[in-house]
Parts: sequence; structure tokens; C-alpha cells
Amino acid sequence: MIVYKYFIKIALRNKWAILSYTIVFFILSIINGYNSTGRETSFIETKLNIGIIDNNNSQLSNSLKDYLREKNHIVDVVQDEESIKEQIFLEVADAIIVIPEDFEKKVINKEKAVEVYRDDRKIESMQIETQLNKFFIFLNATYKEGKFDLDGINTALNEKIHVELIKDGGKVRNYGANEWFRSYFNFTGYVIIATYIAVMGLVMSDFTDLNIENRRKISSKRFLKFNREMYFGQLTLASIITLIFILGSIVLKGKYIREVNFGMYVINTIVFSFSILCLTFLVNNITRNKYVINSISTVLSLGTSFISGVMVPQQFLSKKVLTIAKFFPTYYFVRINDMQASSFLDIRYEIFMEILFAIAFLFMGLYFSKTAQKV
Repeated sequence: MIVYKYFIKIALRNKWAILSYTIVFFILSIINGYNSTGRETSFIETKLNIGIIDNNNSQLSNSLKDYLREKNHIVDVVQDEESIKEQIFLEVADAIIVIPEDFEKKVINKEKAVEVYRDDRKIESMQIETQLNKFFIFLNATYKEGKFDLDGINTALNEKIHVELIKDGGKVRNYGANEWFRSYFNFTGYVIIATYIAVMGLVMSDFTDLNIENRRKISSKRFLKFNREMYFGQLTLASIITLIFILGSIVLKGKYIREVNFGMYVINTIVFSFSILCLTFLVNNITRNKYVINSISTVLSLGTSFISGVMVPQQFLSKKVLTIAKFFPTYYFVRINDMQASSFLDIRYEIFMEILFAIAFLFMGLYFSKTAQKV
């Protein structure tokens, strides 16, 4: 196990590269934790800043606008549906409701009557869907002989009720926990790509040095055994890095683990780590230059994070950007973290895609490795 021990020894020399990424990551996670898990112990309905695009302009649509106006602040938005995502991203509005031309027909047929775009970064934006559902339930209940009782609806909607959150075991359920874990593990994807390629690339560049390569060829160490020990070293280092981030989430927010699907986050992170490990293997077989490896690490980690939903949520990205992102495993990693999955079957496609990428990277790396041996 000489090669394995030497691999770990070189990896430890680059511990400051790992620590720098890790420390910055945990500092940001701690700061983010104060904003996402602190919640009121009683329910308070917040007035949102919403925009309304009314393409119907009927008595029924005006009734809906009057109801929403009482519950929220109406802000002016550009009457262009293509610019809606941009307006929400820039926080011009917390949510934007688009009322279609055939609004009344859809309400009568009990179809999806309006299109809602909301800012998922703000948990309170979910209120708008609750308000709309409440309006349409009362609206459908009053439909009789081809007419809606709008006066009766207004009377019913103006009724006030007192709401208290039910406490579980004396502790109020924290509804920001899932958002914190989603954000935490999404950003973990960026750090994993950066550390794997940068650190392992630096270690592998020593092993692929021409002098060492020539010494290996004349030694009694077989090529297969040499690579097996080296890959085992990579796997060990990758496991340690991944374990640090998983344990970090437990240390920071361990008391909220029961409130989220923690197993899904762990499985997704492990599979994604394996995929990036195979990507690192490919990069190491393409180039031996340390500066090129560092550049690739920066470009891939930042680039894929921006187009896959780590830095900017996927719902705010254009279809063209997301189409490009689908050619990288980070896209599927983020999709799983953003899901409200109840079982493994819900994420089987995304997991399969991550494994497929790992296999593709592995075979491509083996091809370049075999080609290099012939030179």
C-alpha cells in the first residue's frame, strides 16, 4: 500500500485548500441559519407585494383583484409575461398573478384559473396560493344557474378567525428547516466540485509527473495494482470531504433532522460525490498541468452552480440555460434537493442520471488514460 500511503500524505499537504473551502462554507451556513430557521411562534398573515396582470377585465376578475387588494399590497409590474421571472428575481414583487382571457370559463370548469409566479426564496409567499384557493372554493360553492354570488363571497371571505400553531411535544415546528437544508446541500455541490478537482488534481499531478511515471514502469509494481491503490486513495479522500459536510449539517441543525427528509439529502450527496469523483478522474487524465486543473476547478464549480440552480433557483433560470445545465450532474443534484420527495421512487430518475454521468466520466477517463499509456 505504498502508493495509497503516499497519496494520503500528499493530500494532507494540501489540507489548507480543503480547510479554506470548508471554513468559508460553514461560516455562510451559520449566517444563513439565523435567517431561515427562526420563525414566529404564532401565525401572522403578512401582506405581500403582489402584481396582477388581468387579461380578462370582467366583474369576476375585478372581484378577485378586490379580494387580493385587501390582503396584500398591489405593486405595478410590467404587463409582459416573459419578464415576470426577472421581476420576481429582482424582488419587484413577492408574487405575480396572471388572469387569462378565458378566466370565467376555467373557473366554471374547475380548471386552473390563474397562473401564479411567486418568490420561493420567501416562505411567506406561499400565502398567495392559500388565498387564491380559498377564493375559488367559495366561488365554486356559490355558482348556481350560471351565475356567481359575488356579494355572498365577499361576506364569507371577510369573516375573521383566530389561528394558533399546534405545538408538538412543547416545541413549535420549524417550517424554515427544510429551506435551510435545501440551501445547505445545494451549496455543498459547489464546494464538492471545487475541492475534489482542485485538491485531487494537485495530488494526481505529482503521480503523473514524467519522472515518476518512468520509475513506475521499471518497477515491480504492476499498473493495475498501482491504479487500484491510487483510486482507493481518491475514494478515501472523497469520503472524508463528503462526510465532513454531512456531519456539519447535523452539528449545525441536528435538532431539525426529523422535520426534513434527511436520508434523501445524504443519499443524493453521496451519489453526486461519486459522480464528481469520476469527473475528477477524467480531468486528471486529460491534463497534468496544475494551473489548468485549478482553472477547470474554478470554471466547473462556479459555472455549473450558476446554471444549475445552486446560486440562482432553477425556477428563475431560462429554459435555454436549464437545457445546457442538463448536461451536468449538478442540475439533477439540485432538482432532488428542491423536491418534496416522500420516497426514493420520487427521485429515481435524477439519481439514475447522476450515476449515468459517473459511468460516462469514468469510461472517458479510462479512454484518455489508456491513450496516454501508448504515448
